[in-house]
Parts: sequence; C-alpha cells; structure tokens
Amino acid sequence: MTLSLRGVGRRTPDAPDHWLFQNVDLQMDAGAFVAIRGESGRGKSTLLHLIAGLERKDAGQVLLCGQDMDSLDDNGRTLLRRQKIGFVFQAFHLLPQLSARENIALPWRLNALPHKDLPGRIAALAERLGITHRLEALPRELSGGEQQRVAVARALVHRPSLLLADEPTGSLDPERSEEVLSLLAALAAEAQAAVLMVTHSGRAASLAGQCLELRRSGLHPL
Repeated sequence: MTLSLRGVGRRTPDAPDHWLFQNVDLQMDAGAFVAIRGESGRGKSTLLHLIAGLERKDAGQVLLCGQDMDSLDDNGRTLLRRQKIGFVFQAFHLLPQLSARENIALPWRLNALPHKDLPGRIAALAERLGITHRLEALPRELSGGEQQRVAVARALVHRPSLLLADEPTGSLDPERSEEVLSLLAALAAEAQAAVLMVTHSGRAASLAGQCLELRRSGLHPL
C-alpha cells in the first residue's frame, strides 16, 4: 500500500471547535490516479500537506509506504518525504538562482542517486514536457506555463512512490494541460506511482481513475 489515510481530520485554525474536515479515509496503491475536488477553502491543499507531513493533523493516521508518519521525528519525515514523494504545487517554488535543469535535478541530488543516470532522466522528462530548449534558462526567464512544467519534471525526476499534485495545470494552456495530464495518467497506468491530484478542473478530474469530493465529513465519490 503506497498511501493509507484512516480517519484523518483537521480543525479549522481560527475556530478550533470546528472541523475543516474529518473522517478522511483513502487507500492508494501504485497505479492509482485519484482526483479530489471540493469547494474553495475546504482544505484540499491542507490535506496534501498533512499527507506529506508538512502540517500536523488533529485526528487519524497517515501511512506512507507502510510507515506511520506520526512515528517519525522531523528528520525522519523529511527523509521519507524526500525519497517517496514528488510535489507539484500551485506556486512553482523554483529556486530563482538555479537553471531549469538544476531545479529539476534537485530531488535526484538530495537523494544521492547515481549521477551518470541523471542527464538521461532529465532529457526524457524535458522532451515529454516540451521544455528541452529551456533547460538552461533561469525561472525569471520562463513563462508561467514553462515554470509549471519544470516543477512537474522536478517532482517526477527521482521516480517517487507518490505524486501529490495541487492544481498541476492551473498555469497551462489547454494543449500543455493535456500533455501534463497525459503524463500523470501514464505514470499511474504504468504503475510507476500513485497520483493524488487536487483540482478545480472537470477535464483534469475526468482523466483520473477515481474522483472524490472533500467535504467536512470526509471524502465522497463524485
């Protein structure tokens, strides 16, 4: 099991007597592609942060690749996150002083993976995402859509077990959106990763194998 959520809940920060959401249950293996939709402010992005151990939940259990996140200290959560998770955020979070190529390479280098395999991995992802000609550019020299595609490549470069995608096509034109979504679907279809995507896009959600709505009472099928 790549990801298991059991009764996960989070209280509303400014009203701790109220729940933002609770009783969230979800099981995902490699090959699963799940889209989560929901009203603005319901906590969709917060749920992704809880899964990754970036924020603390108020109830329930998060198991990532069989490891209980609560059993780990900060260093342990950081290491597990670095090795097992890839992120695509709404804000690209590219390091401004690094080129696109160097940004993509970061997870690979942090995980001390074989250097000889890195150029080929970057080249393959860049070609698939249409950014081969922009690999030496700095983030400020890239369009919003190009920055998003660099962020997608960075999230995938180290072959994570779980990809967390928060509005991954929000900055892309329709053609590039289809390319990114097709890549995410292919990852799931090839059982290379479990993909959990938060989106407002009906088209994006339609490509997932399962679409759920986050409500105060948990996740519900759509």
